[in-house]
Amino acid sequence: TETAWGHHGFCDSETNGPVGRALVEEFVPFLEERFRLIATPEARIVTGHSSGGWTALHLALTYDSVFGACFASAPDPVDFSAFQRTDLYRDASLFLAGDGSQTPSYRAPLGPGEDRVLMTVRDEIATEHALDPNGRSGQQWAAWDAMWSPYEPARGAPRRLCDPLTGAIDPVTVERWSQHDIARQFERDPARIGRLFATRIRLLCGTRDSFYLDAAVARLKARIEAWRSKERARGEPPPEGPGSIELLEGLTHDTLHPAAQLRFHRGMVEHLRAHGLGEAPPRPAAADNEPADIPSEK
Repeated sequence: TETAWGHHGFCDSETNGPVGRALVEEFVPFLEERFRLIATPEARIVTGHSSGGWTALHLALTYDSVFGACFASAPDPVDFSAFQRTDLYRDASLFLAGDGSQTPSYRAPLGPGEDRVLMTVRDEIATEHALDPNGRSGQQWAAWDAMWSPYEPARGAPRRLCDPLTGAIDPVTVERWSQHDIARQFERDPARIGRLFATRIRLLCGTRDSFYLDAAVARLKARIEAWRSKERARGEPPPEGPGSIELLEGLTHDTLHPAAQLRFHRGMVEHLRAHGLGEAPPRPAAADNEPADIPSEK
């Protein structure tokens, strides 16, 4: 799922083209015609970690008639008011925090409440700019621009979220990006998005995520829980199901992945069995004092 701009996230855009539609309208049907697959939403599961985690959420929310379950871990920001350590809707710079300090992008835990900043946003964007001043670095910020920004024909490139030299955030670009803010999608359509999170989506993130992605997950979780509480207070119980949003204490971007895989593999099996698509669990062996099943004669 890579382009010259980086990971495209199966997100239709002016730069990358209709990559999401191509997946669901062409590639998935081709696979189901070519191979012995079960062509029902319940049999189609999307999963991913990091940018793949955001992609899995995007596909599950955008094409809910195609995919029946989603297992996502440490996704790219799901609430752009907590885009790592920046509020895209209020802050003026990606490089500087409100107190004038450098905005961090990547950390490593030193202790229970201490981190060592290994890379700032300024460092990260400067590296990408050095690789290709016109944006085709194939790295993270270039990928986000290509996924969510309007395309500028004069440059032959997507509009940048920020000035690569000063870090000044472009509000025009932010407005376009906001269409892909999952928290804002929930605000616009809480009944549909809330139902999908309750019934189909399992989302995990570590509280010490290396890229500060936990803040956005925590905010989205709080928004959904507040909506569910209001629905109950109105006497309209919200949908229930196996979906969940969990923050796992102390886990980083890397240490979360194996923990998520173990949990997700079990969850996928349970999902398939619940819809009659998986093998039944093995029956426990008969105790010594219990007769084993004897097959009937035909």
